[in-house]
Amino acid sequence: MALFSTRTDYALILLVALARQKDFWSLRLLAKDFHLPYRYVSRLAVSLKKAGYLKSREGIQGGYALAKSPRSIRVIDIIELFEGEMAPTRCTKKNGYCPHEKDCCMRGNWVIMQKQLLNVLKHYTIADFK
Repeated sequence: MALFSTRTDYALILLVALARQKDFWSLRLLAKDFHLPYRYVSRLAVSLKKAGYLKSREGIQGGYALAKSPRSIRVIDIIELFEGEMAPTRCTKKNGYCPHEKDCCMRGNWVIMQKQLLNVLKHYTIADFK
């Protein structure tokens, strides 16, 4: 079982790959080099650009590049962009509801695990994977 979707996985691969480049990189070449489906990666790039993480340039020297420093792009932000709120169960979501919340013997441990996971992910940036 994967913890994150293919979208998140590929988006992180895309960002780390671009962090290693000094200039703009063709998405077609990037997809080929990493054996990723071009159409899928191009849709992710559009989402990442709209969110302010990528910039693009057209032409022969065109492609995509990071719009921010790799150190300023937190892994948790990319995960939440594509996955939504990080929560191991529905009852640990911010607006989650459980009719058994008062008597639940599991929720407390789920909340502790969620906080620990979020703390770990908040400290990693794209630069850590370069």
